Amino acid sequence: MSWVDLTHPLSERTPTWEDAELYQRETVCTIDSGCPVRVSRITSSTHNGTHLDAPAHFLEHGRFVEDLSLDVLVGPAWIAQTADAAILDAPLLESLHIPPTARRILFKTANSKRRLMHCSKFSRDYVGLETSGAQWLVDRGVMLVGLDYLSVQAYTASDDTHRILLANDSILVEGLDLDRVSTGWWDLVCLPLLARELDGAPARVIARAIP
Repeated sequence: MSWVDLTHPLSERTPTWEDAELYQRETVCTIDSGCPVRVSRITSSTHNGTHLDAPAHFLEHGRFVEDLSLDVLVGPAWIAQTADAAILDAPLLESLHIPPTARRILFKTANSKRRLMHCSKFSRDYVGLETSGAQWLVDRGVMLVGLDYLSVQAYTASDDTHRILLANDSILVEGLDLDRVSTGWWDLVCLPLLARELDGAPARVIARAIP
């Protein structure tokens, strides 16, 4: 089976939080008589585009990106489709018939249908988790949670949604491109930019359907 790229490329049109630093790319030098190489400089919030949250994002003494286990970032994942649900709470998650053995779950929501990650303007009405949904995932031992917009937590939900997951060592992967995947088991590879003491990092995320 072919690998599918679940990563949105960073660009100046990538949506970002209203108070976050936008992604910018600058050409430092180009190949000409004065320079033998092309070199660029980029600046960005660590939570732009397809990225992950480490516990340090919400927890004062939480682990950084460098501390995250590759055994969690790579492995089988269940992709669940949530149709037109507006909020991911415990009753909704229970209705999805997610296999009890799933330890990595990616949620394909109405955000994908609305193509929110393709719109440069930030949308507050995206679909996301609330606290009961977060607790449902923790109670089932889920180690990695992914979603198709800039946060796994709904805009109107309590920040405890993040804290419940991160305090239980769940890694959060946000801003995924789930347009080309469907419900079922997939091999997942999620590799973040590795730098010291980051609370989050851009990530390249790919998946391959498990027959």
